[in-house]
Amino acid sequence: MTGPAMNSLITLDLADGVRALATEDPGSPVLTRFFAGYDRAFVLPDEREELEGFEACLALNGAYRHAFGRVHSELVAVFEDADGTLLGGTNFLATAIDRGTQLPPAAIALNYVYVEPAARGRGMLRKILAAVRLLSLMALDLDREGTAPAIFIEQNDPLRLTAAEYAADTAHSGIDQVDRLAIWSRMGAEVVDFPYIQPALSASQHSDDGLIYAAVDFPGDAVDAGFLHDHLQSFFAISVLKGAQDQPGGVATRQLAALSARTPPVALLPMEPALSWLRSAKPTAEYDSFRALALAVR
Repeated sequence: MTGPAMNSLITLDLADGVRALATEDPGSPVLTRFFAGYDRAFVLPDEREELEGFEACLALNGAYRHAFGRVHSELVAVFEDADGTLLGGTNFLATAIDRGTQLPPAAIALNYVYVEPAARGRGMLRKILAAVRLLSLMALDLDREGTAPAIFIEQNDPLRLTAAEYAADTAHSGIDQVDRLAIWSRMGAEVVDFPYIQPALSASQHSDDGLIYAAVDFPGDAVDAGFLHDHLQSFFAISVLKGAQDQPGGVATRQLAALSARTPPVALLPMEPALSWLRSAKPTAEYDSFRALALAVR
């Protein structure tokens, strides 16, 4: 199934009676349903998209399908049980990247993912990640039996959040920030040792330097700098800037330039040693980010 056909509703039957419904179409009821759950799950002002933002990203599936010489597909998906009860949702950008056979054939920016409170503790996150990989291969018309796409995610950095932000997000989500990172660590997430900043999602928002950038189950202990550049170039242009041009010397431009000039791969840092440090209430004042802590105690 090629990318342009993904404007129709795609259905996947998963384990335990879970069904995934996915689309590229900004006018699909799947987006409305995804957003209802998303709106309950995400509260921090600079991490949030409004419905119009998601519509704008999905609308770029035409003009940006082959941008930068790569194939792209931005999708939203919801997950439901046999009775149609919403279990979770996700929005992601899939990008085909040809950097050689030793690297994954595609990268996924897992922009947002949530599991409804009533569905937690049932292995839903693993089901969602498996479905995201399969949907990405379908959308990009890549071999479904080959190497799995790479998944990249943003996570709140507990050492960069203010006390108010930490409390607000934890109270709203029902999951402590450190516990959330521990969940992702069990999923195979490792910190990308790169000074990542999310460009502003809209003109009324600010860039966000309070995030951890991580790769999930990436093969090896480092990410090829060119692969990361290509992934972020597509992600910034479509999911973040929504087709707008970054200002000269802007947040996106600086990061892409740094990766273009870089030869060594970007190291991946395990999360668990840093999480153990935080759980033990050891001092963190000398570390300005979770990435710095993960680098120091790995």
